[in-house]
Amino acid sequence: MIDGQLYQSEGSSVTPITASIEDNILVICLINEDQCNANNGLGINESNAVVNTDVINGESAEPLRFQQSEVNAKSKLGNLPREITLPNDRLLVCSPSPLLDQWLDGGAGSRISQMETRKPWLIASVLLVPLLLYVIFVQGMPWAAVKFADQIPYSIKTVASQHTLSALDYSMLEPSTLPDLQREQLMMGFNAVVEQVSELGTENDIRVHFRDSELIGPNAFALPDGTIVFTDDLVALVDGDQALLDAILLHEIGHVAQNHSMQMVAESLFATLAISYFFGDLSGAIESFMGIGSSVVQNQYSQKHEWQADNFAISKLKLMHRDTADFADVMRKLSNETDQQGAENSWFQSHPSTKARIENAESAAYHD
Repeated sequence: MIDGQLYQSEGSSVTPITASIEDNILVICLINEDQCNANNGLGINESNAVVNTDVINGESAEPLRFQQSEVNAKSKLGNLPREITLPNDRLLVCSPSPLLDQWLDGGAGSRISQMETRKPWLIASVLLVPLLLYVIFVQGMPWAAVKFADQIPYSIKTVASQHTLSALDYSMLEPSTLPDLQREQLMMGFNAVVEQVSELGTENDIRVHFRDSELIGPNAFALPDGTIVFTDDLVALVDGDQALLDAILLHEIGHVAQNHSMQMVAESLFATLAISYFFGDLSGAIESFMGIGSSVVQNQYSQKHEWQADNFAISKLKLMHRDTADFADVMRKLSNETDQQGAENSWFQSHPSTKARIENAESAAYHD
């Protein structure tokens, strides 16, 4: 006999029961009944199948009988009690039983249960599961994101970029206050860089805009359709130095050329879905406890994009016979402004440490 409890679908009543498997049928008896006759409460339908005729309004004391097709059970987990959903949304909770496991799961379930309790399989899972997660998050998702981003039509990128810029203009950007002559001179330099990049084999449709913003300070960013925005504070930070601004422009062109905006959308979506699938409620607990979760994974993808854009800019500076130290100089000015050179809490940053980016650019300059 198998001990258990029967929970009714309505109310909070719990009935102690004993269960057994008779002729491949689950038979449930109230634990206080004097007898459990295998023929009681059992009927035959027109197709000669066993049917349950036992409980009416939950008051009959006749045994309950169910075929395997009538019940649903959660997968076995170690030696925890088995939860079985019966017709009419009743829940049966039974003590662990090999006989019941065999009836519910068949041979496959038994093999899986044995694997879960054997030390070699446990050791293998400890080693292989992290490897699987590494392959999925580090290799699989970025590859899938690139393929996904490449399929997005340019028209969708254009619409997304227009709406994004409109929202930013409404919320945190203001019209540029740079003198018209300065903007015209900077645009002439930018157009020359864009033309050179195109001649070097990188097709682009770059359009540069200037905006003022007290909220984001000295900054530049690129939108998926090739729109690049420089803030007035960034121009002021480098004293309008065209060479330094060109280095930043090349970095932003790198984001556009490598489709990073669309890749980031895909990577964020894939990471959120994967973490929810693999870790379930654990991701929510982590998010509540430490303020991390899928954002940590997304930050790593973002840092990878920044490195790719940095290296794009450095490689183009070399091909254009310009000084790659310009990129290091502008990074140094930005680091002095933000006072964030180190790699502290790099897992929580969307950009690599400024110090590492400066060293990367200087290393390229030394190897020219």
